[in-house]
Amino acid sequence: MSKQVTLTINGKQVTAPEGLSVADAAKLAGIDIPVFCHHPKLEPVGMCRMCLVEIGRPMRDRATGQFVMENGQPKIQFMPKLETACTNKVEDGMVVLTESAKATDGQRGTVEFLLTSHPLDCPICDKGGECPLQNLTMAHGPGKSRFNYNEKQHLDKMVPLGELIYLDRERCIQCARCIRFQDEVAGEAVLGFDERGRHTQIISLSEPGFDSVFSGNTTDICPVGALTTVDFRFGARPWELKAESSICTQCPVGCNTTLNTRREAKADGEVVVKRVMPRQ
Repeated sequence: MSKQVTLTINGKQVTAPEGLSVADAAKLAGIDIPVFCHHPKLEPVGMCRMCLVEIGRPMRDRATGQFVMENGQPKIQFMPKLETACTNKVEDGMVVLTESAKATDGQRGTVEFLLTSHPLDCPICDKGGECPLQNLTMAHGPGKSRFNYNEKQHLDKMVPLGELIYLDRERCIQCARCIRFQDEVAGEAVLGFDERGRHTQIISLSEPGFDSVFSGNTTDICPVGALTTVDFRFGARPWELKAESSICTQCPVGCNTTLNTRREAKADGEVVVKRVMPRQ
């Protein structure tokens, strides 16, 4: 069993395994820290800056290495700048503030920057209704934009990465989840970033494009509607679908899946499987 450490998050004492990220430790304790690029099965990179929080650590005397005490407790020293909860590991005595004025201001600013050139096409986006960007904009966004709509960046809307996947470059927030999934999990690094700064975009590095047997999995890991599958694109709205637990029968592994179904008139009133999603 891994060593357990105790820290405080928003005044609540939390015990978590050593080496766990602050974001995952907070989730274990029922405390929500907003994330985009973070995923518990991928290596943390801190790219989206959505999980900015205040982190304080017990002070140590440089000469003796002992804790500096204050009122019978180790004195906590907060860093002058916000830190990402996904890249920082839990430590004994650590104090984390996720809802302070400084932290919420940082999270609000991140959402505002992500929306500077994000298209206003939620009504027709396949991710509409189950989109983390929509949810976090409602929960942490500024509510009013300071940017001029005419200054938004306009990019290609329907870029075929391969036979199964379309990329909407305007919607992409450069979280690199798809790139990291293909590299770290699938072991087929066929996606990458091109250009720099505001012109950064995802491209396929393989020939033919997106040449990976795991290409279909990337649409699920995308936190916005940037990646859509050819067979489901504009096929249904998430709230119209009924979810049924199932198991994949394509090989003996038997992975957990969710079948999204709905009854359709063009199928003579029969129930149709619209998409297959992974299930924990």
